[in-house]
Amino acid sequence: MMIPVQQFKEHPHELEIFWLTGFMETAESDWTVLTAVRDMRSDIVKPWPLPIGMLPRLAPGRVYVQGIQSRVPHRGQSMVLRIDDVGAAEEVTTEAIPPDVFSFRGFPYGVQHVLRYQQGNQVILVPTIEMVRYLFLHNKTMANALMRPSAINTLCCAEEPGFHPNLHLRFTSDMPCNCLSEAFISEFAWTAVHPDGRRSWDSVRDQTLGQRYVSLQPPPLVGSTWSVRALESQGTVLVLEISAMTGKRYPCDCLSYSHPSIREAKPFRPAGFRTRQDCEDDQATADESTDDHERSIDATAVGSRTNVHQAALHAPAKLGTFDREITIKRVVLPARSSSTTDQNHSTRSQFRVRRDCLNPRRVQTGASVGEQDASSSVAPIEFRLLDPASPGDVTALEPMMTVVGLMAKDQPAVRVASSVCLLKEGRAFSMVGRNRRPCLIAVFTPPSGVPVVLVSVDLSGERALSSLALMFSLPCEFPAIEVHINSLLDRLVDHGGHWETGAVENHSDLSNIKRFRRVLRCRARLKDPSYLKAWAKKFNVRLELAPVND
Repeated sequence: MMIPVQQFKEHPHELEIFWLTGFMETAESDWTVLTAVRDMRSDIVKPWPLPIGMLPRLAPGRVYVQGIQSRVPHRGQSMVLRIDDVGAAEEVTTEAIPPDVFSFRGFPYGVQHVLRYQQGNQVILVPTIEMVRYLFLHNKTMANALMRPSAINTLCCAEEPGFHPNLHLRFTSDMPCNCLSEAFISEFAWTAVHPDGRRSWDSVRDQTLGQRYVSLQPPPLVGSTWSVRALESQGTVLVLEISAMTGKRYPCDCLSYSHPSIREAKPFRPAGFRTRQDCEDDQATADESTDDHERSIDATAVGSRTNVHQAALHAPAKLGTFDREITIKRVVLPARSSSTTDQNHSTRSQFRVRRDCLNPRRVQTGASVGEQDASSSVAPIEFRLLDPASPGDVTALEPMMTVVGLMAKDQPAVRVASSVCLLKEGRAFSMVGRNRRPCLIAVFTPPSGVPVVLVSVDLSGERALSSLALMFSLPCEFPAIEVHINSLLDRLVDHGGHWETGAVENHSDLSNIKRFRRVLRCRARLKDPSYLKAWAKKFNVRLELAPVND
């Protein structure tokens, strides 16, 4: 469920995150993100300070419609970039951004900083605030800790930065337990304990405090591959949002973690510990429909708040970034003593009675701002049913990804969203060598709002299989589209690598399914720009996105 931002919800028109200009400390010692927001109807750009806890969900080009983040950003296309050394960037100002790549249109944004990379003839510019967001801000708690001195040590007992064969992270009660996924544990270990990660984390506050821009010392990640949403013109790429980055290394061989709330269950409860009324009250609460509760994010710009009891706002995890897989083990602490447990339970029960008397039925549930991000336009799609692929899985599909990007360039009025998923396991066709076979999904939405979906499977292993285009007859949101795609791909695997479209052909919202045979089969020309442009033009015509004579 998409949870709306309350203040954006009250705005009558679509809002675009135009630019992020820096951090500001308030008189109450809270931190805000200075955000430039564009009203997409009036085209007016205005400042809108937001709590720093919302930063994990913010990136230029993201659009909010009645407070709900759109799946399709307004600007940018997906790209795969390779950076020889992430730490070898030159930190320059936004004056280095050519006007034909991004125009600030006279908005008084101040002098902000970007990281400049030279990769052959290509110049790659990354806003420092986006690098910070991707590397460190995986949820609201990490965002709140960023600019507070030694705050990371209040979330977890301090460990000496360096390599530890067996590393045990002892989280404190300041870290919400529901944040502790294996992906987050890995990222936190790199940030807090790996020398490169910790040095880069500490540098953000050291170099940003007292400045009107965000600065950092980027970590030395060598041979890093990025998946990004970016703008490009004449050899210059401006990264708007990073969704994946390889090159991080674990600071240990075996990683374990513990949390004060992860404890052994007591083997029994004292007699009379719970009354029948307690059980009936709990059952009544459990039977309430979740639809009776409206959730929203309160983004009032009064700075970040520390409240680990708020509901966490989950978003898809960032794609895997580490060099290897290691064992991650959860350590269950011993149960607390009976006297302490009984006292705590009594206190909680009394509070629950008072709360329920005053608030017999809650209508709105507050959620913490910003827990990881959701995605995008010719940038990763947020899958709910399909398994997203990691950057290492997409190599064979890169030519097709380039074609999709060229299609988006040729038809700027068409919104394009694209991502790569993995086929389900269980059959020989599911695998390419030892890895699951990837599939590119691209959604094209013209001004009419009626989408066209292109499905192209990795054909490694001398497979002969057409690409498919699902032609819809009515406007359709991606969750409904994903149901069709999931059914198609599951049947593809079950039939040993042969399309079986009967499962979706009878759906009323589908008007046609087109097949494209021998797509990009000339391997010698997969890096030939003219060859890829020809295919992009062919697809735009065949998918009815461009006139035949375009």
